[in-house]
Amino acid sequence: METKYSEIIEKKYLPSLFLNKKNNPRHVGIEIEYSNLSLEKSAQLVSQIFGGNLKKVTKYELLLKDTKYGDFKFELDAQLLQKMQNDNLFEKLSKVIGTVSHDIDDIVDKTSKRFVPFEIAAPPIPIKNIHDTDKMVELLRLNGALGTTHTLYYAFGVHFNIEPPSQDIEDVLRLFKSFLLIQKWIEVQSEVDIARKISPYINDFPKDYIKKVIDLDYKPTQEEFLEDYVKDNPTRNRILDMLPQLAFWDEKKVRGYLPNEKINPRPTYHYRLPNSKVNLFRWNLSQEFQLWVLVELLANNEEVFEKMSKEFLIQLDSPLFNKNEWIEQCHSYILDLLS
Repeated sequence: METKYSEIIEKKYLPSLFLNKKNNPRHVGIEIEYSNLSLEKSAQLVSQIFGGNLKKVTKYELLLKDTKYGDFKFELDAQLLQKMQNDNLFEKLSKVIGTVSHDIDDIVDKTSKRFVPFEIAAPPIPIKNIHDTDKMVELLRLNGALGTTHTLYYAFGVHFNIEPPSQDIEDVLRLFKSFLLIQKWIEVQSEVDIARKISPYINDFPKDYIKKVIDLDYKPTQEEFLEDYVKDNPTRNRILDMLPQLAFWDEKKVRGYLPNEKINPRPTYHYRLPNSKVNLFRWNLSQEFQLWVLVELLANNEEVFEKMSKEFLIQLDSPLFNKNEWIEQCHSYILDLLS
């Protein structure tokens, strides 16, 4: 996005997200994946910004406790390593990185730098302080952290866990609808890496489900929205994963539908799209978050929201639907919103 529009979003529209409808600070949790830095080194760097006390949980997990915002979690995806071992993937990887041991501890050093990401999970941070996370990214970058763009097989991502403005179904649904309207445009702006596009973690919503939700007449109750969502999206692997929010509303019901999914109930939009470009200068988390600000800007403009909803539904119903044409229309609408 052009610098002038980024500045407009930053100065004019980002502050509208600082408070929820009860005039309390809204928060955003952040998860960022990367490689080439040890857990210990990562935690030491983050502590320089946020303070805290380091605690080792396991060989693959550390906590930075009692920071100014809460506890930061640092981990290597040991479960993924175990799955790779069970699926006999290390023999396949040996063709790329040489002979590897079948012992988890022996292969961590070789594989984690090439295939398995480290992850920092930040506690909920007030949106008004999101620039503090840019300082964290800068320190990681200067100390050698590598992100998605470093190599073709890095499918590393950033997850934003965005607190809704309220827990009313109308408010939660409104932002979800708004996201669906401009999702394809956001994907273009995010420049989603090919490794992430082909990964199973950010799959699209089914077309029929999108059509159902963006219809202006779709005004479900909380329970109806939960049931509709789980029926058509029985997985966490969506660009905007709503299962944490739905489980926050009714954990028993969600787990009844999806007993095997790993779901952490919390009041959040689990936005999983962005690449982790931690190794690129001039990339930061607050800039990436600006695309979500536009989701909220659209949701709060009744005239444009209704017009786009009607147009998108008509286009999706057409056998001649052209995704690129819709992206161009979204771009035009977004520029109008920012003007």
